[in-house]
Amino acid sequence: MASSKNQYFCLKTLLKEKLVDEILGANIKQDPHQVLVLDSHTSKIIGSCCTMSSLLGKGFVAIQNLDFNRQTIDLPATYFLDLSGQDHSETGHTEDADKLKVVLQDFTAGPDWNPETKAGTRLKKKYLRAYINVTLSLKAELIQDVLKQEARFIRSCRALNEVNIDFLSYESRVFLLNQPYVLEKFMNPSEEAISESSRVIERIIKQLVSLCIAMNEKPYVRYEMPTGSRIEKYIQFLVASKTGFGKVFEETVKNLPNWKARPNPATMLFLNRATDMAAPLIHHINYQSVLVDVLGMQGDVLTIELENQKENKKEVKSYVLNETDEIWREKRHLHFDAFKNKLNDDIGKFKKKSTTNQFRDGKMDDKTMLAVVKDLPKYREMTRLFARHQNICKAAGKALKPKVPAITILQDLACGLSSDCSTLKPQTNWSVIKELLEKPETAYLDKASIALLYVIARGGMSNDEKSFFEDILDAGTMAAINNLQLLGVNTGKPSKPKALDKGHQEMIKTRLKRMIKEKGDAKSPKKSYIIGNRYLSKVYYACRQLAEDKLDKKSISVCQPTPKICGSLKC
Repeated sequence: MASSKNQYFCLKTLLKEKLVDEILGANIKQDPHQVLVLDSHTSKIIGSCCTMSSLLGKGFVAIQNLDFNRQTIDLPATYFLDLSGQDHSETGHTEDADKLKVVLQDFTAGPDWNPETKAGTRLKKKYLRAYINVTLSLKAELIQDVLKQEARFIRSCRALNEVNIDFLSYESRVFLLNQPYVLEKFMNPSEEAISESSRVIERIIKQLVSLCIAMNEKPYVRYEMPTGSRIEKYIQFLVASKTGFGKVFEETVKNLPNWKARPNPATMLFLNRATDMAAPLIHHINYQSVLVDVLGMQGDVLTIELENQKENKKEVKSYVLNETDEIWREKRHLHFDAFKNKLNDDIGKFKKKSTTNQFRDGKMDDKTMLAVVKDLPKYREMTRLFARHQNICKAAGKALKPKVPAITILQDLACGLSSDCSTLKPQTNWSVIKELLEKPETAYLDKASIALLYVIARGGMSNDEKSFFEDILDAGTMAAINNLQLLGVNTGKPSKPKALDKGHQEMIKTRLKRMIKEKGDAKSPKKSYIIGNRYLSKVYYACRQLAEDKLDKKSISVCQPTPKICGSLKC
């Protein structure tokens, strides 16, 4: 989503404030110590925006998972559960009802307890009281048919809330819907998969609506026009049908009398992955991508092996990289080489500016000593951060070096341009590709990416190329190559491949020429920057065109009239 929010806007902070501070923490005043009960989905939502310590600070003294066995605690409980309002008994989906039945078990008096005669065994409540919060929708019939069946729950329940929050935000400007395998469902031609796809789209629509409501956005919607493939029809259904995003948004907002959209709305873009299949296959060489792809960073935790020169041995170190790290927050999207250069520049500037560093070895008067004492905490903090990122850069550079040939080939195939901006056909690099695929040290995912992108860029594969792939690659990778047909890619005898939009191709070429022209400047990037940073994704191209009010309305359709420029968009 392209938003006109200022550069300091942080979706992760917004999610924490709305969900944890305003909604889940709403009853902390009357019950200052509570248990927080989550399920597997809402655990990820909470974990994406806040830490365990921040929840403890809010008064949640214990956090339990509804899906596991839990111990009884004599405290009130705040439940945050994943309920989508999609239960349909005729299709066999009863997930919401099943989850609520588990909640009832926390307050049941027992199957053989008779409240009138007080005969039988009476079970103890798991919690004193219950505050129930659900992600999206709690149907009235579920309240009637499930929750009202347990008298002790009715007496114990203090709140039933639909919070309209169902997205994850691990970063300041990135959201996830926690739908990892939807493409497989969309591509499967079976009737069961088609039915399930409709259900998934319905859920995605509700999740996107919850995102917009949380951001106080009533966005303009634009989407890529379908050309016949199944996935494109799903996109049209998602945004342009009578049950699409706009209709669900209006119905949801009607039930929120205090909700108000902010002025100068954002634009929500829906693009088709089939028109830019290179983007997820190439290596992006910005600092964050290198840490994830090459060093295996998990979430915000990075574990690396460093050499301890003093003791002449190797040691393993773990770092937490999140928004509290000033360097990570501001510079993680820089190209890896640019990040290293900027880091070294910042270290030099900091040493010159720091009072502590200037007078570290010299004599000081009282005034200077006071200034040093005041500066010392900041000096120690920044010294620690600089040392951390220097260690990471050293480990990343060492791990990245063997991947340079694969990175270069992937960029060649994606752009159709060499690093000197000359036109490059995929088959020109066939001998280099064969050599890379035959090497046992080439990573499995790199082999798969090269093979897939070669077939996409070539517009198919010859019989000899197919035989080579079958000999070198495993069955899973060959199945992925053959399944490219579902995205409209020819996998048989080579024909004319799908080309990038003319404007998209021209943007890549113009930028590459500019980088080559500036290469002689001392401040310009190294050759490695040009080699590994040539390709620009369609998302970047579309957002840039939108910001300049040049986005083609024929290929990227408009659901409703939009202003010339929707706010000050930063691409």
